[in-house]
Amino acid sequence: MTKKSATRIVAAAILVGGLAVSPLLDNSDSTDTAITALASQPPLFQIRWQRGELVLSGHTTSLRHEQDLLQIAKSSYPEDPVITNFRPLGIVPPYWEDMTTQVLYLLAESASAQAELSASGIRIRGITVDYFSWQSGLDALKKTLPPHLSMITDTLPVDVSVSVGEVCMRAFAAFESGAINFEESSANFRSSAYPRLDRVIALANACGNSEISITGYTDSSGNDLWNQRLSLLRANAVGDYIVSGGVDRARLQVAGAGSSAPIADDSTRYGRSLNRRIEISLTGASRAAEPGIAN
Repeated sequence: MTKKSATRIVAAAILVGGLAVSPLLDNSDSTDTAITALASQPPLFQIRWQRGELVLSGHTTSLRHEQDLLQIAKSSYPEDPVITNFRPLGIVPPYWEDMTTQVLYLLAESASAQAELSASGIRIRGITVDYFSWQSGLDALKKTLPPHLSMITDTLPVDVSVSVGEVCMRAFAAFESGAINFEESSANFRSSAYPRLDRVIALANACGNSEISITGYTDSSGNDLWNQRLSLLRANAVGDYIVSGGVDRARLQVAGAGSSAPIADDSTRYGRSLNRRIEISLTGASRAAEPGIAN
C-alpha cells in the first residue's frame, strides 16, 4: 500500500527543552545585541505532509543539518515534492538536529502528517494506519529525549480495511468533547476547555471531510435578547479557537441558543454554571471532498 493510497492523518509535534548558547568570541555590546536578537527568536521547525506534498520550514543549525533533512525526505517520501524554507539560527537546544530528523522519520510512518517543533514542548497527535511501525518509531524517539523533557501523544490507529469515511463516522458517534463552560456574562471559556477543544481539533483535522456544529448556551440571567447575543459570542469564541488549530472556518456551523435549553437547575449557582456551555458535534460533510488534513 502506498502512502498516497493510505488513510490520511494529522500528527502534530512540539519539542520541549532549554536553549544552548553558542560560545562567545568577546563580551562586546555588539555580541550582547546579537544574542538578544537571537534569543527573541525561539527555535521553531514545522513539517507538513499532506496531499502528496512535503513542506519543511523553520530554524536549522547548519548547512549539514539541512542536507540531512533533505536526504531523509528523499528516502522516506520518494514520491512527494519537497518545499523548504530553512532559516539558520545560532542559538538552539543541543538536541535540535537529532529531534528534527527523528520526527521527520517518525511522521513517514503515517499516511499524512503535520508537525511543529519548538523549545517549549513536544506534542504528537494524529492517526496512523500501521500502529506497530508508528509505536516503534515513537518509542525510539522517546528514548532519545533528555530526561527533563516531556511529551504528549494522542494517536488514533486506523484499520486500512475500513474506509476513511466509516472510521470517521464511528469516531463522531463516540465523540464527547466534555464540558466547555464560561464565566458569568463572559465569552471567555475556562482553561479546562483547552484540552477538550484540542481533541475536537485533532479529530476534525484527521477527518477533513467533516463539518463541526458549535452551539452556545447561557443561563437565564439577563433578558432573552442579551442571552441570544452572548450565546453566539461564546460559540464564535470556540469557533475561533478551533480555526486557530488549522480547521477551515467554512467547515463550521456556529449558532447561539440563548437560555432555551438548560441542562441543570438555573435557580442555583452551580446549575447556572453548567448551563453556560458549548455543545459540539461532528458529522460527515454534505459535499464530496477528499478525506485528509484540512487546511
